[in-house]
Amino acid sequence: MEFVSYDEVNELLDDYSIVDVPDGEDRIFLEMDDGEGTVHLHLACPGCSAKPRAGAKVMPVAKERLAKTVHDIIMRLHLSQLLLIPVGKWRKVFDAVAFSLAQNEDWQQFDATATVELNTRDPLLCEPADFHVLEALVQSLLNDTDQPDQGLNIISTASPVLVELVPDGAVRLSLGSQVLADEVEPVLAGR
Repeated sequence: MEFVSYDEVNELLDDYSIVDVPDGEDRIFLEMDDGEGTVHLHLACPGCSAKPRAGAKVMPVAKERLAKTVHDIIMRLHLSQLLLIPVGKWRKVFDAVAFSLAQNEDWQQFDATATVELNTRDPLLCEPADFHVLEALVQSLLNDTDQPDQGLNIISTASPVLVELVPDGAVRLSLGSQVLADEVEPVLAGR
């Protein structure tokens, strides 16, 4: 995992029609515009109060299955590089997962080198060798966060895919085409 400049990914965000949606001073949500063929899904645990995006298909998923579901979607789509972008600053994310990832050696090694980036929203580039750490991070965020600015966006560098982890126990998934939605359907069928 390594940080990249937010400026370096602006073109990719434009290509995928992903726009910033500011919320106050400290939060910026990302949203994929409704383009031709764009599909929005809202995966939420029972009792979750997170609002789905307008027009999203809502699918119930047990909270303990959400992190595995996100991992399975990434694997099913054969995504090789992902960008992680926090809703708030990285400090909020790192503080939220510090206790639950304290025993994860791979995370701790990364955590030790990330201190310079904690007050930024610079994207974190994640490759397949890091996906086990990503799954642990996702699980930790879903279990240990309760504030919107502790949310996290995951964007593919190769396909128009946007995954937003909502601290309340939901995942907002935007796919740039029906083909991508059809590809993840088997992952979601048994949830």
